[in-house]
Amino acid sequence: MDNARDGPQYRLKLDNKIILLNNRKFELLKYIDECGSITKASQQVKIPYRSALKYIEDLENDVNNTIVSTKRGGKGGGGGSKLTEQGKIILKEYRKVNSILKMHADVNEIEGTISDIDVENKIANIYLNGNKVILPLRGNFDIGDKVLVLISPEDIFVMLKPQESSVRNVFKGKIISMKLKDHLVRLTVDLGEISLFVDVTEYSREQLNLTLGKEVYIGFKAAALAMVKI
Repeated sequence: MDNARDGPQYRLKLDNKIILLNNRKFELLKYIDECGSITKASQQVKIPYRSALKYIEDLENDVNNTIVSTKRGGKGGGGGSKLTEQGKIILKEYRKVNSILKMHADVNEIEGTISDIDVENKIANIYLNGNKVILPLRGNFDIGDKVLVLISPEDIFVMLKPQESSVRNVFKGKIISMKLKDHLVRLTVDLGEISLFVDVTEYSREQLNLTLGKEVYIGFKAAALAMVKI
């Protein structure tokens, strides 16, 4: 994601090509698809017609393909513009990225340095509170890389004591905050070096008798984590 004058730009990979798309360009393509007209779409987005043409030209140069097909009308009309299949793919990919970002707007962030890598099993490790955090190895990473680990509050579970299971990312902490959020109970669990948000149902909160100040164990699977270099 890059910041631009018209808002953050997201990198979309299409057939081994990288394009940058922000919300302004997305809205332009969306309205072209809905209105069948570049003129009407530019009016909806509130940008000059020439700017709309420039946006389209730049995107087409990036993907080396036509994304908007325009048909000129005669005296009786009949002209208009529509998205090509490539243009519709760009819309779909942007919607996917945007949906993921909205869904994980308050994602937990853990900073660390990769201490070792198991290439055969495709996992990497960082340390948190002296305990190893097992991460999925997706992409090119090296020992010593500084990384940001992302995990959704809904992908973390709470236990009153550590249990024998396939989940090896388990940490002891203390509940320091508790509030309702979107029909769930949002816990803040202090792990010492960092605090993580954890979402549980009201039923789970009652069954585990979760209260402020209570010591608990939290766990998460390696597959639930995403890792990016910083």
